[in-house]
Amino acid sequence: MLSSPRATEPFPDAWYDQSSAEHFWFSWRLRALLRLLKDVRTPTTQPLRVLDVGSGPGILAAQLEAATAWTVDAADLNLGALQRCAPRRGRTLYYDVTEERPELAGRYDAVFVFDVIEHLPEPLPLLRSALAHLKPGGLFLINVPALQACFSQYDVEVGHLRRYTTASLEEALEPLGLQSVALRYWGLSLLPALVARRATMPVGRLQERIVERGLVPPSKWVDGALRALMHAETRLASRPVLGTSVLYAGRVP
Repeated sequence: MLSSPRATEPFPDAWYDQSSAEHFWFSWRLRALLRLLKDVRTPTTQPLRVLDVGSGPGILAAQLEAATAWTVDAADLNLGALQRCAPRRGRTLYYDVTEERPELAGRYDAVFVFDVIEHLPEPLPLLRSALAHLKPGGLFLINVPALQACFSQYDVEVGHLRRYTTASLEEALEPLGLQSVALRYWGLSLLPALVARRATMPVGRLQERIVERGLVPPSKWVDGALRALMHAETRLASRPVLGTSVLYAGRVP
């Protein structure tokens, strides 16, 4: 494990203990991502080298390696999260990307920054450093929660500072000078649940309970219904007009 001198970043252990690739939300995010990769003609059968920035316990990295021929390195500042990573083809890096280590600069065909920048007061320094790890023409992919109007106590407790629209994300990324190749919402069918969560979740609950409420898999009947919605939406509406998250893909000119 490549090591960084930075201290472990605090984050609720409940997030890592209860996060699972089997949760319908992680499955939905992966399906939306794979549809986007197909639309922008990014090869998934070639052995690309990929970096997952802010990987946490490596759910996305493991999903990508299972669904593609890629080798995915997972990087995070939370050592406890990294210790939960399952073995993969790629490396697990205890690494602050803002160090921009020379041996990693320009190394990767794609860099993912998924569900990270909504936690940061000023995302641009991290994003610029993440970009330094891309090869020329490499693909830069970002996922963020959508719609500030749906910001709730859940967002507060898991450390979100904001939610985005496609327009606000595009504006936030403009200083990076990327060539945008895809920008879309996903999770339209989940919007009623997001609105209900904002309306019903009380202020001041214990953080662990709020995280648990958001991450514990639903009953098999609810899970089955949500997965049916997932399959229908990702098959029939790959570019919904709204959603609970925003996906972006851009290239270094």
